[in-house]
Amino acid sequence: MNKKGRRLKRYLGLRREAGIAWSGGIEHLLPGLISGWVVAKDVPLQDVRLLVGPHLIARAEINQARPDVCASLGWQGTPGFSLLLPAELPPVDWRPAPRLVALSADGSQQVELTLRSQPEQTAVLLKTLLQSELLGLEGHIDGLLLGALRGWAGRRGQRQPAQIWLQAAGQEPRPLTCDQVRDGLQAKGLPENSGFSLDPKALPAGWGGLEVWCSFDEQGQFRLPQEERVVLPPRPTVGSEVVHSIKTNTLIEVENPQPMQEWLPEVPEDLRHHWQALEHFRLYLDKIEQELDARDKMPQPAKNKSILPKWWPRLLRGER
Repeated sequence: MNKKGRRLKRYLGLRREAGIAWSGGIEHLLPGLISGWVVAKDVPLQDVRLLVGPHLIARAEINQARPDVCASLGWQGTPGFSLLLPAELPPVDWRPAPRLVALSADGSQQVELTLRSQPEQTAVLLKTLLQSELLGLEGHIDGLLLGALRGWAGRRGQRQPAQIWLQAAGQEPRPLTCDQVRDGLQAKGLPENSGFSLDPKALPAGWGGLEVWCSFDEQGQFRLPQEERVVLPPRPTVGSEVVHSIKTNTLIEVENPQPMQEWLPEVPEDLRHHWQALEHFRLYLDKIEQELDARDKMPQPAKNKSILPKWWPRLLRGER
């Protein structure tokens, strides 16, 4: 094979094992699910199996569509797999390292799959996961929707809501309890009360503007999958300022952000001033709303009743 062909195979991740040229591996290693893809050049691979020595822990077909993989490799087929993990395991001899292997239909050909991101840590992380109390948990981060961080986590047949951990660089992990209604989970065989919703304003100000993610464990080894990066909105610290009241044309004391250089140092100055003006206007509207609410609650004076009898207008008009 020429050098150009070898470079192309390295770029696509093609490897050769026991005479089989293949590409792929584990993309997500979760307490309830192992997913990824695998393509063998000359041998159709049919299923993946999670083994600990002679013990078969779980098995799944290689039959899921992955158009991104097929487009990259010029491949036709369904190279993806999703291997569901049980919540409990039978007694297992842990001296052999756990392995995830992909096999041909007759079992004569097989390749051992590793994590695409950390191939050398595959056996250690598999063993840690299988021995963990987290085994069987599934979840997903939906993202920031309607101003709240939303997602779900749970396991089949659970008795208590799952607890996951919100993570951000430089911050202590914060626990999240997944006990809210989340549509669509029953189709997965999970309790519908497995969702969570977190208002970013409930977090300390130091979390503002940070990229966040969630993990099943406090240490952050096993992350919940998510489609996109999640960055929390900025959280300015407030002081005080004086603005005019429309109702009384007097001065009202309102909260006012600190200089934006302290919490958004890389934002252009003109944009910082624009955001600060919007924040002032929001606070001003809040005060006006409070005044209107107070006014509406004030008792209105009763209308004065006429002391003249009802026939008095007819008398003046000469009516009979």
